[in-house]
Amino acid sequence: MHTFTFITPGKVLCASGAATDGRLASEAALLGMKPLLVCGKSLEASGMLAKILATLPNAKVHLGVPPEPSLADCAAAQAAAHGCDSVIAIGGGSVLDVAKAAALPSTIYDYFDGKLAVPEQTSGALPILAMPTTAGTGSEATWVGVYTDKRGATPKKASIRGGAMLPRTVILDATLSVSCPPYVTAYSGMDAFVQAVEAYVSRGANPLTDPLALQAAFDIAEWLPAAFRDGESLEARERMLIASYCAGMALNTARLGLVHGIAHPVGARTGAAHGLLCALLLPPVIRFNLGADLDRYSDLAIGLGAPREDLAAFAEQWLDDFSIPRHLSDLGLQRSDFDAIIAETMVSGSTKANPRTVTESDVREVLEACW
Repeated sequence: MHTFTFITPGKVLCASGAATDGRLASEAALLGMKPLLVCGKSLEASGMLAKILATLPNAKVHLGVPPEPSLADCAAAQAAAHGCDSVIAIGGGSVLDVAKAAALPSTIYDYFDGKLAVPEQTSGALPILAMPTTAGTGSEATWVGVYTDKRGATPKKASIRGGAMLPRTVILDATLSVSCPPYVTAYSGMDAFVQAVEAYVSRGANPLTDPLALQAAFDIAEWLPAAFRDGESLEARERMLIASYCAGMALNTARLGLVHGIAHPVGARTGAAHGLLCALLLPPVIRFNLGADLDRYSDLAIGLGAPREDLAAFAEQWLDDFSIPRHLSDLGLQRSDFDAIIAETMVSGSTKANPRTVTESDVREVLEACW
């Protein structure tokens, strides 16, 4: 028997060209008339921002969200949202996460520090419309935001979640992702793949998330190489956006696993791209989890065309195919960081959802395996 709550955005529009042909404006008008548009500088540099704003004359713009956003970045977006009645997020996972913070009715610090619980959508939060420009985090499908706290001597990366952070409307427009350079395509695509795998084998997996996660993994395996080789392929870009969205729907309920449990504290210390870290950590985590003799890894292996015992090697081949580093030491991580990383990994909700029970020595072995 299963006990779970499955929640997704209320509306998804998949349409190439929707950002500039009036469909974004129409959907945005259903949520509010004075939106805050949160985006990154790449949207401006591509010329797309000007085209979008031509259809959104009442929008206020918050520009320049950095990769791996901090709480201070979220606070700036919250200040920009003053006087607005909705939030439009157009960008990668960092942009979407900052936009979620901007929609909250109280300061981001109170939620991150646990002083307040993230409210439901009806509790004073602004409605969110999300348009991903990368196929990776699946943040457009989740009620989760991931942020870095830089207030202390050592940065801390963690997530907060709740109904108010779930987008009301999602638009998947492949034309927004064709400008992604190959390395961004690879890193974000591997993030989506790892999320699909971890959601499928997670302790929280259930009959609604299983088909989403499994199909997402298979579709990413098919279409990520094509998107990496030919970024102009709208078919590959759209298929990746859909697969990433499905992985996001799955993880929102099923949660993730040890890869993400380790990736967050490592990312906080190195500043390395989250998808890069997920890709690098996946092979040793697969090998660790195979000790639980999970049939679910067999499902994945069969669909990916790899022997079950070689699934980790299959993932390692992608590191070479996409020019992803194999070693944490190449990213500036120090062995002296291990103890703190292990401590943070052990309390992570992702680690607790891992299919095999994790000990401190297990985390150390994974870190050593990819050192």
